Amino acid sequence: MPEIRLLPTHLVNKIAAGEVIERPASVVKELVENALDAGVSSLDVTVTDGGRKLISVRDDGVGMDAEDLKLAFAPHATSKIVSEEDLFRIGTMGFRGEALASIAAVAHAEIVSRPRGSPPEAGHSIRAEGGKVHPLRPVAAPEGTTVTVRDLFFNTPARRKFMRTTNTEFGHIVDQLAGLALPHHRVAFTLTHNGRRTHDLPAAENIRQRARDFFGAELADSLIEFSDREQAIALYGLMAPPLAARASARWQYFFVNGRSVRDRVLSHALREAYRGLLEPSRAPMALVFVEMDPALVDVNVHPAKVEVRFRSGHLLHSQLLGAIRDALNKADLAPAVTIDASPAEPAGRPDADERRRSLKQALADFFKSQPPPQRVLDFPPSRTGASLPAEREMQPSPTTFERRQTPGSSVEAVPGASPPAEAPSPPAPRPEAIQLHNSYIVTATDQAVAIIDQHALHERIIYEELKRRLSDGPLAAQRLLIPPTLEVSESEKALLAERAEMLQRLGIDLTEFGPRSVAVQKFPSLLAERKVPVAGFIRDLLDVLAEHGSSDDAEALLSQALATMACKAAVKAGDPLSGEEIQALLSRRREVQRAATCPHGRPTTLTLTLAELERQFKRT
Repeated sequence: MPEIRLLPTHLVNKIAAGEVIERPASVVKELVENALDAGVSSLDVTVTDGGRKLISVRDDGVGMDAEDLKLAFAPHATSKIVSEEDLFRIGTMGFRGEALASIAAVAHAEIVSRPRGSPPEAGHSIRAEGGKVHPLRPVAAPEGTTVTVRDLFFNTPARRKFMRTTNTEFGHIVDQLAGLALPHHRVAFTLTHNGRRTHDLPAAENIRQRARDFFGAELADSLIEFSDREQAIALYGLMAPPLAARASARWQYFFVNGRSVRDRVLSHALREAYRGLLEPSRAPMALVFVEMDPALVDVNVHPAKVEVRFRSGHLLHSQLLGAIRDALNKADLAPAVTIDASPAEPAGRPDADERRRSLKQALADFFKSQPPPQRVLDFPPSRTGASLPAEREMQPSPTTFERRQTPGSSVEAVPGASPPAEAPSPPAPRPEAIQLHNSYIVTATDQAVAIIDQHALHERIIYEELKRRLSDGPLAAQRLLIPPTLEVSESEKALLAERAEMLQRLGIDLTEFGPRSVAVQKFPSLLAERKVPVAGFIRDLLDVLAEHGSSDDAEALLSQALATMACKAAVKAGDPLSGEEIQALLSRRREVQRAATCPHGRPTTLTLTLAELERQFKRT
């Protein structure tokens, strides 16, 4: 029988570090939270190599004297709770006293601190490495505290192997900083990476001003305010209109008493508030702030303090749902149309002014004109090279059944029949397939009826064709005459740089266009022909890359990107199809592998057998 033994202290600390310190961003989170508890007005974060080599957090808070500094690296040493009752009324960001000890167990760490109001020579320094704490020594230091962490996981190589690329780790640091800087907008933040200042956030008067620093003015200025107060709970925040919804929920931020959290109660209320305003595949963007009595929420339910438990979650859910719905009902959600100067030609130049006048006139003429003929669905050519014409006027789809009656006969339904003539015409031949509700295609065989989701099937066809084309080289791209621009965050810009080679294979060419934006120089021809909005697609692709970007499987990430492209290019539910298009879709279905599901796993076809029909009609 194995012998039970007590673990040594250094191993206990490493285990604790594994729960609290997952990656460099975890270190930044813990150090910044401690700084915020110290009553700071400004915070400087410096990292090197995505935080692998160096993380430094300097604050101008109250500082620590020599006696407190001696205990800084000790496990579970804290000034924020004294009794058990304090644990259930947490009003600070940190409280367990394990962050510094956990960091010191897996890195080289140093703290330099000087109490506020003390002379310059009153500072002290203490170092620790791999859990070993060195003696305290006096140093000259500015007021406040500076914590420096070097060579994270130097003594746990297995953990170090799990860290991702520099850009990925830095992106996680930016996300953590957003979760800390947004609720503490009155604190000035700076972030420096590899010697370059990436974020300089002055103290802001309100949340919207701070949101501009992270999301850009275009999005931040479109956000809708909401607020509500009931008894001991105050809610407020900003949310994007439905048209600004994103492809994933990573743009949803929830804060409880200034702490960034993940919570199903809050996220479900947000999603329900937008029900009926968004496509099922889209997610609203929102910043939700909850202020409540600390006794009503338990923040000590997760090692990294990112989950909470509410005493009355159902009441909070109802309050948030009502506040957001009320704000959405009062808001003007109609999109606005604006014409700006060409991104490549600054306003003020004669040619730029002429281009603006030309664009405005073209837009006015468009709205005055009759709707143009609807573009037909473009099917990718099959392996034999056959394809439909690129463009033609849509023909009526055989989706309606008109009644006709002949002498001595009863009323019958004839697909796509003409108006009744004086002489009875022979019955029209039964079509091979019909379209229902401009969304589903119904076709029959000898033993079954198949109901096909036109979007899901077309999505699979395009996906398989894109994969085939990609095996021969980069996808065909179209150079854009006027490159659209879009604002991106620093982490998104790093993500685009990291995945530049993959984007080139997809036919996407992006160039930097100022400190907070990129310009789209080339766009996949397939998407351009289908008039897929450029900026909207790039934002959705960014969400896909961010959600799956930590994967080491490059092919899996590429597959996700191709699935997004196929979804955007495919015919949509509600698009009418001509008989020729229906037949082309069914023909390609027989040529495509894995045609039973779309790239996202949804079924493309439901089959109702003749035996099942007879059973339902009680004929067996």
